[in-house]
Amino acid sequence: MKECLRPFLTTCKSEELLQTPDGPIHISEPIGGLGLQFGYKSDATEEKDDKKTQSWIKYFQENGRNLTLTKKPFVFSKMVRIGLPNALRGEIWEMCSGSMYLRFANLGLYDSILKNHKDEISLSMDDIEKDLHRSLPEYAAYQTTEGIDRLRRVLTAYSWKNPEIGYCQAMNIVTSSLLIYMTEEQAFWTLNTLVDHLCPGYYSSSMYGVLLDQVVLEKLVEKYIPKITEHFKEKEIQLSVACLPWFLTLFINSMPLPFAFRILDCFFMEGPKIIFQIALAVLKTHEKELCSIDDDSELLVVVKNFFASLNLPEGTSEEEYAKKFGIFRQLMSSAYTDFDKVTSAKITKYRKENELKIIGGVESFTKRNALRRIKNTANFGPEEISNIYDYFFGALYYANRDNDQAEMDLTAFTKMLENMTTWAKPINVNSSDNSQNAQVIQEVSGSFILRLFNYFKSDIGITLADAVGKLGEILRGDIMSKAAFYFSLYNQDKSQHLNNEDLHTMATELFWLMTTLEVDFDAWDTIRNFILLSTEHSNDTEVVEKLSSLLTLDMTPHDSSFFAKHVLMIHNALMGPDAPPVIEITLPSLRMIILTEDRLDNFIQTIFPATFKLEKEVVERQKGLGHEIFEALFIEGKKLANNMAYPDHLTPTTNEEGNNNSQRRSITATSNHSSHTSNHSSREDYEII
Repeated sequence: MKECLRPFLTTCKSEELLQTPDGPIHISEPIGGLGLQFGYKSDATEEKDDKKTQSWIKYFQENGRNLTLTKKPFVFSKMVRIGLPNALRGEIWEMCSGSMYLRFANLGLYDSILKNHKDEISLSMDDIEKDLHRSLPEYAAYQTTEGIDRLRRVLTAYSWKNPEIGYCQAMNIVTSSLLIYMTEEQAFWTLNTLVDHLCPGYYSSSMYGVLLDQVVLEKLVEKYIPKITEHFKEKEIQLSVACLPWFLTLFINSMPLPFAFRILDCFFMEGPKIIFQIALAVLKTHEKELCSIDDDSELLVVVKNFFASLNLPEGTSEEEYAKKFGIFRQLMSSAYTDFDKVTSAKITKYRKENELKIIGGVESFTKRNALRRIKNTANFGPEEISNIYDYFFGALYYANRDNDQAEMDLTAFTKMLENMTTWAKPINVNSSDNSQNAQVIQEVSGSFILRLFNYFKSDIGITLADAVGKLGEILRGDIMSKAAFYFSLYNQDKSQHLNNEDLHTMATELFWLMTTLEVDFDAWDTIRNFILLSTEHSNDTEVVEKLSSLLTLDMTPHDSSFFAKHVLMIHNALMGPDAPPVIEITLPSLRMIILTEDRLDNFIQTIFPATFKLEKEVVERQKGLGHEIFEALFIEGKKLANNMAYPDHLTPTTNEEGNNNSQRRSITATSNHSSHTSNHSSREDYEII
């Protein structure tokens, strides 16, 4: 760890500003982000910015810097609130968020990720490329190759490091803001901290974290601005229509950049509670207007007009700038004074109380998206496809709890059939059982399920679309299409006909199905007749009569080895030494055979399809998939609620054994005096210099 310290310190702006000719640290190139080349969107004059920089240099000299920084009660928070100097903003964001300790513990990892994957294309690359040029278009750097390349590298590296999330919309907005003040490596680790700890669940396909916080915001509005809640309920106005983007982009897309960066200053110091406080302040400021609107569109107009009043177009006069800055200052003052009781503890409490409310919404959102992508509905109705979805992803969850995948393997496919049908339940083989049937039944059922799996799957496994399409072949259509399904299912060599081996397998598995389902006709006589009819198509009468004698066995169905002996009989008749020399059944022939044997026709067209339960009972219908995804969301929800109560004081782990733990402790360590400081300072007026 010691040998890593000096290289790390040469990447810290505070060391650059405090270095002396005598050393030990010598930094020649200025440290920083795109702002060094393209300028900063600052709210302070150059003179004021220099004064702030000098104040921080003095603070570092007295209270430590970068990894050794001590947050002095009252003083530190006040210095952050009055606005950070451009040169140090990136490093102080790092220190406040804790990402500096992650960077120190993983020095060089960012470059290694880029190097190791330089010739590969991330699965998220298409989505990243779509959003690159939508990232802070008002900032000059993102109209150049230099800025776009930096942003691309950071987002791509994160997608390689965390492929489960990869890339989600709005990550580009936050990252492009970080890169104005940070190097690529700093921005990469700050993005990690933001996505994984500060805002878990915000940047995911379901966005469950930000959806949960919309519920929490509604509870806070109900508590602190009840008139808005009453009016919105009466008019059925959805608060999240306006507020969700504030949380997802941390107000970056709503505010002019100079003001947005001031909010980020407070966000990295205070944690997510400041976003709630500012949102409440915006609503409180316009309470009267909001209590007179009639629908969602009018809500958006009120909010849009407020943010438009903060716009700083090119050529804004000093007088106009001061006026707009006054509006922003009043907003922040309201956030800190009117809503000082909105603490991290209270937000955590509301999250825990309401986390289950979003499960249904997340499930519904994910489900609608998945069903919308299915082009071939196989003549299933919306409710049937919805039920197939539930069976499919319910089986995926239970079979692969540790993997986040959307394709089925054999284990998950078997689980789906067990839940969906009446014949795929597992067979327990008792070693003390003298019956031969159990073991043979287990082998035949396993063979049939494997055959179906291989028929259903594409190159990557079985997708939801595969499941819908193939189930349609079994359950929908007429005898012609269903005969084609069975022909394809058993045509192992993909030739133009079924041979002895194919017929043997098909007869055995159909006999098992009929026996398991306890059909109300003679299952054995049906299968025997099916085999004889198939043999007639390519053999003379003498061969058929001989085969008929091989398929005769005088025993009752109650015999403990009834099934096993009949399976052996089928094998000997079709595959043994006395078997017909050649049996060749084409698809048209198979259709004729099925139509000739009425019982087999009834089984294929009616009885077997009826074993698939695509209509759920009322209780099942209400339950949906909630129980399958409950555990995963509950765990994530607990992680969300616990991690977001963000500490003010962070200390790195310096011993070698604690390298991995330092990442965790840097985010979750708390100190009592910091909590006291935060509560005290939140009651102070918001100051702007």
